[in-house]
Amino acid sequence: MVKSWKNKEHVKMRSKVKELLAEGLSIEEIAEKLSLKVGSRYERKTVLWYAYCLIAQKNQRKAFEKHGYELYSKAGKIAQKRHPWIGHMLGKKYGSIAGKKRMKQLKESGKAKEYFSMMAKKLHERDPEHSRRNMKKTHEIMKKNGTFYSHQKKATSECMKKHPKQLMAMSKRVHELYPDLVYRSRRKQRENMPYWYKGCKFDSNQEREVCKILVGHDLIDVPVEGKNVQFRIQNYEIDFFLNEKLFLEFHPPIKLGDKIETEESYFKKRRTILDENGFADYPLIVIPHINKAEDMVKEIKERYFQ
Repeated sequence: MVKSWKNKEHVKMRSKVKELLAEGLSIEEIAEKLSLKVGSRYERKTVLWYAYCLIAQKNQRKAFEKHGYELYSKAGKIAQKRHPWIGHMLGKKYGSIAGKKRMKQLKESGKAKEYFSMMAKKLHERDPEHSRRNMKKTHEIMKKNGTFYSHQKKATSECMKKHPKQLMAMSKRVHELYPDLVYRSRRKQRENMPYWYKGCKFDSNQEREVCKILVGHDLIDVPVEGKNVQFRIQNYEIDFFLNEKLFLEFHPPIKLGDKIETEESYFKKRRTILDENGFADYPLIVIPHINKAEDMVKEIKERYFQ
């Protein structure tokens, strides 16, 4: 309300006072004509206050003509340097008002997205670690409150609804920047898993059960990560590498967005990885369900290791 009065009524009344002064009327006559108090230069909405507003406006124009329109910017920087508390005080008092008004203007003009993108880039240039610190702090608070995973799940779901291709584009970009991201992520995730067997950790309980079946059929003596379990090929891992002769994956069908990854589609992906990295002559078997593991392992032993 104050802002509205200042922008409209103040300018209107100041103009009337200016016109009457130009006509030669005295302060007292103007006060009587406009039904205002004579007041003083420090008392708002009085004739003398408006008169001094006109003087300030005139001096301001002179200063702009002499020093340019960046005068206030220079003066503000000097004042902020000498009196750091000024910026904090003004921001605390008027920041929210100015911010809401600016937000309304940006939304009405349809430039909000462009503006905030520009501001984010500027902030990143000044402080590249700002976003990282802010995100880390937010995640720590959510983890403390127990809302982190539910929030991430909901955010991902909403993002996929509104921007179906955005997550795919972001994922592609991230993997271009950090090719071994999936590998490091899986290793980090595995460290927090409780699925131990013979000194080796597994990504899931079912994968651990498959390993027990392999040990029971003498296809693995002792599971060793990187040797016969979680065998690394570039930035990928194959679940089991049996006697350096055969690759075995345990991978139930899963839903990825709107698509379901089947046994066949997963086999093709893994087969391509093996073929492109010097393992084209090595057989690959995919176990799609834990209830098929026992029979499939027996068949593998009879066919490849007799």
